[in-house]
Amino acid sequence: MENDQPPFARIIEEELIDYRIRSRFYHPDYVKRLGLSGTERVLEFGSGGGCMSRALVRTLSPEGSLSCVEISPYWIEKARRRLKVFSNIKYLQGDITRLPGPENHFDVVIIHFVLHDIESTARIDVVNALAKVLRPEGTLFIREPAKPEHGMPLSEIRSLMQDVGLREIHTGCTRSWQRSWICDGTFKKSW
Repeated sequence: MENDQPPFARIIEEELIDYRIRSRFYHPDYVKRLGLSGTERVLEFGSGGGCMSRALVRTLSPEGSLSCVEISPYWIEKARRRLKVFSNIKYLQGDITRLPGPENHFDVVIIHFVLHDIESTARIDVVNALAKVLRPEGTLFIREPAKPEHGMPLSEIRSLMQDVGLREIHTGCTRSWQRSWICDGTFKKSW
């Protein structure tokens, strides 16, 4: 967990690389490939400072909505300031396993490069909480790095999703432009 103020190096990296580059070029391309119609109720888990959120909310129509969930007060405030022009965003600050949320509510849940940063023993509780807020036949998209020293293997992603009752639609790993492996998964809720 991050404290109120992340390390200065992380703030600079997020501002220069994540927000100014990735959120303008990489994230819109990724979101486009998700095939959203624009009217979905989307929950973004671990939204950080709103880098992916910006691409997501631009894809949504006024009938769609985005809920950003972030444990860090610093990052959720940054996202709120950056995305203040959008009226269809809600901000939820706290631990997803303790936040009150409507069960079977969201059409889509997005986990993008955040689950690997959670203690491995706590991941099942997080994924279970996310599965509960997903509506039946809703879709969970996950993308995580697969480096052994900082990431998650595809087998763990599959296992976590299966353990909470989500069925696999598509999974795979690809090499990124940085020559590291990235695992993607698409899962559906059947219950």
